[in-house]
Amino acid sequence: MIQWITNANIATMDARNARASSAVVNGKYFAYVGDEEGAKAYLDNQKDRDIRIIDLQGKLLIPGFNDSHMHYLHYVKTKIHVDLVGTSSLTELLERMKQSLESYDPDSGLWFVGEGWNQDYFADEKRFPTREDLDQITTEYPVMIQRACGHIGCLNSKALELFDMETKEAVEYRKYAEVGENGQLTGVIKENLFDYFKSKMPAPSVETLVEMMIEYQKDLFEAGITSVQSDEYNYVPEGLFFTLQELLRIASEERRFKLRLSSQALYFKPDALQYAFSKGYDHTFGNHTLHISATKLLSDGSLGARTALMRQPYADDPSTKGLAMFTQEELDEMVAISHRNNTPAVIHAIGDGAIQMCLDAIERAQKAMPYLKPRHGIVHCQVTDAALIRRFKELDVVAYIQPVFIDYDMNIIYDRVGKELAESSYAWKEYKDLGIHHPFGTDCPVESFDPFLGIYCAVTRRGLHSGLTYLPEQAMSVEEAIYAYTAEGAYASGHEYIKGKIKEGMLADFAVLDRDLFRIPAEEILETKVELTYVDGECVFARKEF
Repeated sequence: MIQWITNANIATMDARNARASSAVVNGKYFAYVGDEEGAKAYLDNQKDRDIRIIDLQGKLLIPGFNDSHMHYLHYVKTKIHVDLVGTSSLTELLERMKQSLESYDPDSGLWFVGEGWNQDYFADEKRFPTREDLDQITTEYPVMIQRACGHIGCLNSKALELFDMETKEAVEYRKYAEVGENGQLTGVIKENLFDYFKSKMPAPSVETLVEMMIEYQKDLFEAGITSVQSDEYNYVPEGLFFTLQELLRIASEERRFKLRLSSQALYFKPDALQYAFSKGYDHTFGNHTLHISATKLLSDGSLGARTALMRQPYADDPSTKGLAMFTQEELDEMVAISHRNNTPAVIHAIGDGAIQMCLDAIERAQKAMPYLKPRHGIVHCQVTDAALIRRFKELDVVAYIQPVFIDYDMNIIYDRVGKELAESSYAWKEYKDLGIHHPFGTDCPVESFDPFLGIYCAVTRRGLHSGLTYLPEQAMSVEEAIYAYTAEGAYASGHEYIKGKIKEGMLADFAVLDRDLFRIPAEEILETKVELTYVDGECVFARKEF
């Protein structure tokens, strides 16, 4: 079927044809993008075809949003966990968990889990909950609560009892477990140990997880999101990540799973990464809907938990510089393996120390194998100085940005790293002006996947509710922000030739908004709703009929 989009306000993100009023979708591709006269001329040659007219009544049409870094399966699993987002005290956190315990089914085999808390928002005690705190909820069933950043978990005594801390991996990562003054574990586990714990924790079957991913794709479609680049590894039952990929690929070919998902496949050890490549799980795996886009590595932790790796001690805690997940030699080896297989290494790095390590590793791989050109990237890249940012450009490294992060981080960045470094960080405009690829994302469920929150923060440099402003000279235009959420995301996953723009020959993935982002006051960006979302020329969400 041919669909004629008419009376539209199309922001194409294509510099050679920036604005259009009409488009024709033939099957799953844009066959024409331009004015009404050109569309009619094209349709004159299609008289024997079924043509559906979509009159958008002047509404803004943009490419579908591409969230360049999130955890989609983790988001799906939050549906069966206790929501601790917004808890304002340790007391409230414990009360929410106690109330939800009434609906917990121990026969499910799953643990009692809550997530989304942030101790910086606690009015009573700004600290991590301990096993003694969580034992107030229950000592009969295992309890785990995860901090909003995803890098810290807290366990009750029953969970510690069931979690085997004597395995080879647990012993290796034991340094990431907090120990109290009495020499006993407090129940707080961090970084690599927490990731290892999550891989061992009971989870729904992989088949159940796939069905949940199919069910909740509708949530993203409602937000105009048609593509995500997603780190899923730790949220799949141990050893079943590739089974998940195979099942999702089948579901996509059956047109049950329509969200375009590019996996940033997380690895901790060289042998696991080598094994994956030996089995063909590199960036060539999959199709236009489901594929593996990159090797994901974790080089440090989070700023809020002071585990992001800094070059100098934290300004508000001189006893620590944060945590390095790899030595430089280990990181060099992991990046080199991915580079050798022509697959991008996309590395989590927040602190300037971690970012320097990542850039060094990427530079060594490029010099050793200059004939290969994978699009390596750094995810978050928050705490920087001008010299580090210039190296992104020199090495052609992609900067994966989450603009909504400043809503929280602007409140702590000066305290954590000091004035000088705080005022050279989160420098998104500088990345753009230097020509560094800078796809936007959200790190959902660390933050909401709502793209309008990120656009607002990028355009205003203001907090969502506080009214505080952070480095306004780094503000971007609406056009630049939308481009970063669409075309830049397509580049990051290696799909700029097929999606991310409204352009002839591109996949017909697009969203129609209820207001013109280019003409409204900045505050109204947060009120924007998506009215239509299309994937492959098929309507996957409709708030109203056109």
